Amino acid sequence: MRLPFFYGWVIVAVTFVAMAIGVNARTAFSLFYPPIISEFGWERGITAGAFSFGFVASAIASPLIGRLMDRSGPRAVMELGVLLMGSGLLLAPLTTQPWHLYLTIGVLVGSGSVCLGYSGQSLFVPNWFIRRRGLAIGLAFAGVGIGSVTLLPWVQHMIEHAGWRT
Repeated sequence: MRLPFFYGWVIVAVTFVAMAIGVNARTAFSLFYPPIISEFGWERGITAGAFSFGFVASAIASPLIGRLMDRSGPRAVMELGVLLMGSGLLLAPLTTQPWHLYLTIGVLVGSGSVCLGYSGQSLFVPNWFIRRRGLAIGLAFAGVGIGSVTLLPWVQHMIEHAGWRT
């Protein structure tokens, strides 16, 4: 059965959502930072270090994830990214010590974000298009910007009304 539209646009839409969530879940830490400091009273440097540590963990994990993409393909790596990021975000509310934050937000969310980021998406989106490849990639990657202006205010609203752990 033939679809009434080109299936590549479904891939673009899914990539748009994955980029909106995957990239912005990491940058949402800036919204969690003040409530975490006020709850625990940790030093700012120790708390902010979890975010910085996430970038170091990402830098270390990136070549390994790239190699895994070459071997297993982007689909398996993105599933791993969802697992890593999901477990990091689900375990972060259980934080009681600074190292918990480094593990959940730093290592798990940071590594998961790399798996869901630009590298994997740019491996398969261009394969669906020949004539409108630039448009398709541009729309897919616009998810990062649209996610920033929609998801981050929603997360801030949720933090204000339900607390950072929720």
